[in-house]
Amino acid sequence: MAFKTMDHDFSYSQFAWDEQENYQPCIKLSFFFRKSPTVTDAFFQKHYNHIHSDLTVACKKFHAVKIARYVQLYQSPGLKGKLKELGMDVLEYDACSQIWVRKWEDWEAFAGSDEYRAALMPDAEKFMNLEKGIQVMAG
Repeated sequence: MAFKTMDHDFSYSQFAWDEQENYQPCIKLSFFFRKSPTVTDAFFQKHYNHIHSDLTVACKKFHAVKIARYVQLYQSPGLKGKLKELGMDVLEYDACSQIWVRKWEDWEAFAGSDEYRAALMPDAEKFMNLEKGIQVMAG
């Protein structure tokens, strides 16, 4: 498919239309979720940042498949409010975990592991709103 280029003077030549994109050799999986209505924001953030991250990194498959990166992002009610004050349309999630893998099979091995099912999903019930679900994006 041919693309019609835009008339644009690029400030940075590496972004020019005909330049190769900056390819990152990883698949990034982003998991968006909300806090359980039964917990406070403070508990949610603390549990997510400390216990859930420890359980994630402690899984043997996390290291066996060489997860390239694990990132947590917590969106506080205060920052949601500031975004809304700017007139921005806010994603109604409280947090996002991102896991980077080099190949899809690495993710399948990690997510399909006994430890993942035995530790991470039961832990999620303690602080996540699983009735609203976990929305996932991969790219």
